[in-house]
Amino acid sequence: MTEPQPTRISVRGCHINLMRGGTGRPLLFLHGAGGGRWLPYLSDLAARHDVIAPEHPGFGASDTPDWLDTIADLANFYLDFLDQLDLNDVDLVGHSLGGWIAAELAARNTRRLASLTLVCSAGIHVKGV
Repeated sequence: MTEPQPTRISVRGCHINLMRGGTGRPLLFLHGAGGGRWLPYLSDLAARHDVIAPEHPGFGASDTPDWLDTIADLANFYLDFLDQLDLNDVDLVGHSLGGWIAAELAARNTRRLASLTLVCSAGIHVKGV
């Protein structure tokens, strides 16, 4: 596999950093609260997927836009992200905080998704729990 390529893109006027590597069906990896970086397991996934690992708005060198207040804001941002990159049949993987974002995204619209995987997801509210 080739090394992941760092990119900076703008979605809805918000500039974010992302790493992308591999070939195959797209896999969008949403990182946890520890921040986004290319970890060894992403290289393993890139052996059979086009792995896209963005750094969320408000994290690292990505912009912190005025509209960013809630996880719902990030979920809506990533729906626009999927549209802008015209990604289809996406395997969506979210870890920790990214799992919460991924769940919120999927609850809103699954049109571009092939699968959803949540790893140690944070924040999902269950009434009475």
